[in-house]
Amino acid sequence: MAKTGNIRPLAGHIGAVVAGTDLRRLDGGTVAALREAWLEHKVLFFPRQELSADELVRAASCFGEVDPPHSGLERHPDNCAVMIAASRKGHGGGKYNAIWHSDVTFDETPPAASMLQAETLPPVGGDTLFTSMEAAFDALSKRLKTAIEGLEAFHDGIPNFTPYLLDPGTPDGPRRLDNLKREHAGCVHPVVVRHPETGRRALFVNRAFTQRILGLPDIESRGVPNLLIEHCEQATFQVRWSWSRGDVAIWDNRSTMHYAAFDYGRHDRIMHRVTLKGARPLAA
Repeated sequence: MAKTGNIRPLAGHIGAVVAGTDLRRLDGGTVAALREAWLEHKVLFFPRQELSADELVRAASCFGEVDPPHSGLERHPDNCAVMIAASRKGHGGGKYNAIWHSDVTFDETPPAASMLQAETLPPVGGDTLFTSMEAAFDALSKRLKTAIEGLEAFHDGIPNFTPYLLDPGTPDGPRRLDNLKREHAGCVHPVVVRHPETGRRALFVNRAFTQRILGLPDIESRGVPNLLIEHCEQATFQVRWSWSRGDVAIWDNRSTMHYAAFDYGRHDRIMHRVTLKGARPLAA
């Protein structure tokens, strides 16, 4: 573990900061140690890396196969595998990312992970919060665990992405929305999933994309996800990161949700993100 520098946990259930590691220079032993720490802590933070778009892609590829952004997202001009998550003068993605979510769960095979770097930051605010869906599942009562066993939920990205892509500050938004509607009709995933690498169980619902649970009356099908998500949003399961320019985070999309705070008004906040290919979520 010494090759990775100092790994320091940040909270009881999730998050660790890695000091003394340059993501431009990763050998096999370092990558193996970082992957082990990542699976344990679910999100790793690397302060002040300041990677180029190509370097960010290379660093992310050490954790898995890079998956290009879907058509509803803005892409980096220097490397199309990098998504630009931007809030410019109060417009764009900032106010629409202020919602607890896991990335792209409306896809049949959601990303296994995402790596994010801070490029332009507001003078105050703009933190990102992460929550452990494994710890949240573990904390459920036995009765509720039994009640949700075997349930499936429908995920759809269109309701969440429509206001963002029709925002006047979103570049080429209407065309991107049309493409998104053609390419993603929504999909069904288990409410409780088993991690393909660790075997741990986690809740797999989120406020942005989970629309309803199948096989329940309407009020229950929408109310049960809200109950579970509210449970997951408790501070006891969370870690919060205050960004500096060049900071990099990588999180396990299979066992976490995240929330980008929109508390910086009309200041710019621009982040670069790379996602890694995942597999169909496994029912627990």
